[in-house]
Amino acid sequence: MALRVPADKQAKTARGHTFFNGNGVYHESELEHRVSSVLQTLAGLRELQSQYPKVHYTDADGVLREHTFDYFIVLNDGTRVAVAVKYARKRAEMIDLLDRICAAGITGVGPLGKLTSRVADAVALMTNEEATHEAFENAYFILTSRLHHDDAEYARLVDVVKRMPGQFRFGDLLRDVPTRDKRRTAIWRLIDLHLIAPVYSGRIDDRSWLRACA
Repeated sequence: MALRVPADKQAKTARGHTFFNGNGVYHESELEHRVSSVLQTLAGLRELQSQYPKVHYTDADGVLREHTFDYFIVLNDGTRVAVAVKYARKRAEMIDLLDRICAAGITGVGPLGKLTSRVADAVALMTNEEATHEAFENAYFILTSRLHHDDAEYARLVDVVKRMPGQFRFGDLLRDVPTRDKRRTAIWRLIDLHLIAPVYSGRIDDRSWLRACA
């Protein structure tokens, strides 16, 4: 559960929330929204929390301080990662902060100041260079496909992909189908399940080259 819940979306702000596995995931900025969406598409992601954990560290002047991470993820293998979100221009500053947090044992600060060591197995920094607008758009369609794909169309597409050559364009899978919207959603579902993958990085559109995964 989030340590603190930001005010919901207001005029001229990007505050809001999404849901992952029934849990509200909050974002306080457009960049956090992008990061949250990209994180939700990670293979093997079991849990995603926002505004957690709060940890302590010692700054360059020897002063004990606290920092709250933007996100906390747990993978299916149990690995826990605390994720900080900042623009790339602050990368050096954030790496120094994360190093100090690790030096302090990734020690969580709980209610009444109770300290718990190793509240995460690792820390990570995500910036606008990882959570690009293109990655966010791809994540949007992947997450939408989880909710709205048609099982029958998905099954038909699996058979179609088996007959495709080594590489093919996204648009090739849209040919001669009765309902392009269902087929498009099914394509994104196969991408989500790593049954097909883009050949090149960047925004995925009808002209993108895809390949079947082994």
